[in-house]
Amino acid sequence: MNSGMRKLQFLSAVAVLSVTCCFAQKVNTGYDKTADFSKYKSYTLQKPAADPTRPLLYASITGTIKNDLEAKGIASRETDGDLTLIATGGFDYGLDSNSDVLSDSCKNCQAPLVDAQDWTGKIPVGSSGKSLPKGTLKLTFVDRASNKVVWTGTVSQKLDPAKKDQALQRIHAAVDKLMAEFPPKDK
Repeated sequence: MNSGMRKLQFLSAVAVLSVTCCFAQKVNTGYDKTADFSKYKSYTLQKPAADPTRPLLYASITGTIKNDLEAKGIASRETDGDLTLIATGGFDYGLDSNSDVLSDSCKNCQAPLVDAQDWTGKIPVGSSGKSLPKGTLKLTFVDRASNKVVWTGTVSQKLDPAKKDQALQRIHAAVDKLMAEFPPKDK
């Protein structure tokens, strides 16, 4: 193979990798290694403390989450699911990044616990009270019975506001990529 052809192949590979890296989603997850994920058969989505700034986008994202979970045999319930799902994020996702992180039942009206000794993977981003970076979606699953965080994950996706159709596709791809990590594979 001549050197001109090698250079062309190399430059083509670099261009493809550069474009892929610019639009790749960054996923981080962590979970309670003592949790028995096989016992979770339902979840309840915690309603945001304030109305989403982009309600149609919020509905689309929560619909993607619902479809991904139902495909894994985890049903959505209006109340009293085995898990409470708390979705927060930057305004790109239409979610309030400063929503209250409380259980969906008032008998445990306190912030869910994270036991660092039982945790593997990333400690939940935003746990220190700082808001999430723009373009980041965070999902937290809380065991309703114990009010303990059992899984959390974040996905970041840069979006171009001028390309709304592509942005929606990228958001759904990001949500699917994040949900592919739940429940943890080694549990």
